[in-house]
Amino acid sequence: MPLQENQLLFDYVIVGAGSAGCVLAGNLSASGKHSVLLLEAGPDLNGFWIKTPLGYGHSIFNNAVNWMYASEPEAALGGRTMPVPRGKIVGGSSAINAMVYMRGTKTDYDEWEQGGLPDWAWDKVLSSYKKIEDHCVRDDWHGTGGPLQVNSRASVAHPICDAFLEAGQQLQIPRNDDFNGECVGGLGYYHHTICTSGKRVSAARGWLEPARRRSNFRLEPNAQVVRLEISDNEVSGVVYRQNDHLITVKARREVVLACGAINTPQLLMVSGIGPGAQLGDAGVEVRHELPAVGQHMQDHFAYDMHFRSRVPTMNQQIGSWHGKLRAGLQYHLFGSGPLSSGTTHAGGFVKSAPSRDKPNLQLYFSPLTRDLQPGAPGSMAQADPYPAFSIGACNTRPKSRGDISLRSHDMRDAPLIRFNFLDDPDDLAEMIEGVRTLRALADAPSLRRIIEREYLPGPDVNLDEELDQDIRARGYSIYHPCSTCRMGGEKTQSVVNSRLKVHGMEGLRIADASVMPFVLTGNLNGPSMMIGQRASEIILEDSNA
Repeated sequence: MPLQENQLLFDYVIVGAGSAGCVLAGNLSASGKHSVLLLEAGPDLNGFWIKTPLGYGHSIFNNAVNWMYASEPEAALGGRTMPVPRGKIVGGSSAINAMVYMRGTKTDYDEWEQGGLPDWAWDKVLSSYKKIEDHCVRDDWHGTGGPLQVNSRASVAHPICDAFLEAGQQLQIPRNDDFNGECVGGLGYYHHTICTSGKRVSAARGWLEPARRRSNFRLEPNAQVVRLEISDNEVSGVVYRQNDHLITVKARREVVLACGAINTPQLLMVSGIGPGAQLGDAGVEVRHELPAVGQHMQDHFAYDMHFRSRVPTMNQQIGSWHGKLRAGLQYHLFGSGPLSSGTTHAGGFVKSAPSRDKPNLQLYFSPLTRDLQPGAPGSMAQADPYPAFSIGACNTRPKSRGDISLRSHDMRDAPLIRFNFLDDPDDLAEMIEGVRTLRALADAPSLRRIIEREYLPGPDVNLDEELDQDIRARGYSIYHPCSTCRMGGEKTQSVVNSRLKVHGMEGLRIADASVMPFVLTGNLNGPSMMIGQRASEIILEDSNA
């Protein structure tokens, strides 16, 4: 039911029901003191493919729940464009991602604090993580009883993963089955946002299910915000489009943007907040000059090697009609089997070379190989018909920077996305070292025993110059864009301060991955939820001041 005329005023208006926005809305409404409106451009769905962990192979090609963005041609990658999947659904990308749960490292957040962000010191961030978690590891490093179930899926992982982990130990790489504990280095099974019954735990499931029962909370799906309402450097509300109608809603206290690293800077810019010259080129009146909006974007760049296997892999489990039938029955009857987990079962953090002072590569081991090029809308990524597995690597702290800019002044038009992958030569050097690391693992006795042959890129691709070309030809985004509205004290180089307030604006904050000063070590969905948690704590503190 659409909002009525007398419902167009809320204490807080949150734009974007994604990983951070759901947490923020749930927490602000739970206080009981404030009315909260949560606006989401996508639908409110929780069907089979959303609830089922392996269903992200379907969602990643489904434009009903995915913005299906693409980058501009990447100069260092031979002009290739990169798919940029972003959740267009209540739950955001937490409803369509691969569910690997990471926090980043203490060192990451120490650097945030040292950069002038006292509200994001490690002790405060760790406290926020503990509040969101119901973690399978029970110790002082983890939270219990929170809305987000985090579990190991080692018991349902494909047995071929054991050969990968054993290979690490044969190379003196330690075993580590808790990358969110005291030490991040080593190889082990990843933790996932999957509950014990084998279903995905999105931010919507964790925070909005209880919020929907509160009279002070309102969720409006299929409501795309088209601009902010601005007067004299103060944001008083938003205008959104729903069912071909434009609706204006006001915020007594604040508007909080949680649209993610792509859409948050886009919404700021179409509203007139951003780099003046770029706004003028797009035909947008400059309401507030803020040069860093859309700048400093980072993402993890990854590269895979594929190996034909002498033993069965997940390809055989889900690659045939009878395999799909068996997997479906396992999941329906017991909540187990291939459908109850993602495809990235194991991995870890290693040094790309002995000279590195700390782990700088994240590894991903998948007992499945498949075509991840965009298919027909709503299609499913198909497993290869032969037994094979892949090992991938990404550099955890790349130096290259990209940007977001406007294609037009209309939010319905996708923004221009430029990652500038491998723009910094150190990033390529790390990736070449990474290939050597992956090959060393593949040559360890436990993996060498089951590998029939390396077929991507193939053993003939071995010289640095040859690897350079193949990395540029096959490397890809791992879907962790961030830092496009980053936190900081310098107004020319950042967009928000340590309290998430937009520089020079009243009534406006940002709480999503765009505020990260730089990309963290590891996957970003967990940190995005933490940002929603920490934002709610900061906002409630300020509201009581």
